[in-house]
Amino acid sequence: MEEIKIDKIIRSRRKTIALVVSENAALIVRAPMAVTLEYIQNLVFKKRLWINKKQQWVLRQGRFIRNKEFVDGEEFLYFGQLYKLKIWTGENIVLTDVLNFPTKYLKAAKPRMMMWYKHKALEIIRQRVLFYSQLTGWKFRSIKVTGAVKRWGSCGPMGSINFSWRLAMAPLAVIDYVVLHELTHVVEKNHAAKFWQQVKKFMPDYKIRQKWLKENGKFLNL
Repeated sequence: MEEIKIDKIIRSRRKTIALVVSENAALIVRAPMAVTLEYIQNLVFKKRLWINKKQQWVLRQGRFIRNKEFVDGEEFLYFGQLYKLKIWTGENIVLTDVLNFPTKYLKAAKPRMMMWYKHKALEIIRQRVLFYSQLTGWKFRSIKVTGAVKRWGSCGPMGSINFSWRLAMAPLAVIDYVVLHELTHVVEKNHAAKFWQQVKKFMPDYKIRQKWLKENGKFLNL
């Protein structure tokens, strides 16, 4: 029998068994107190193909979670598309079929790239906020792109809307969801049923976009 490594078993008063592949590709088994180790091992063996597939996927995605090294060929997300980095002697960061990054910026590569993403995010997000403001009729006070890490967006009490620069890595459909979400807060201050009714009215498939962000948001970083 091929051995499948179980990294951790967590027992509780739950009624079913759950197999979880963590962000570092470890296999965690959540099981009821009475289930035997032999039963768990047999179940893991039966699910080995799914487990291997999931672990390989996590390991491949891990290259986006690790801190960037800013070397030739490294991949960066830009509005949902992958671009390879090319170190060049030009004066500015320029996007063509690759992402050209100046040699002179390498000593402060991360803050320079963040500034570039922030500028690009503001360009696109401003356009999308104006579009949805006209569509809904909801007025906002100002738009700002920030360095927020824990929030994709926020709406102030006076109608000022803030967005994380990391959205410049997300697909436009996902950006639209965050834009509409925050614009809705201009008229609905909390996440009560009425709030989600308003979001759904203008974006019927918002749950699909919301799910994408929840599952992939951890990859949108430097």
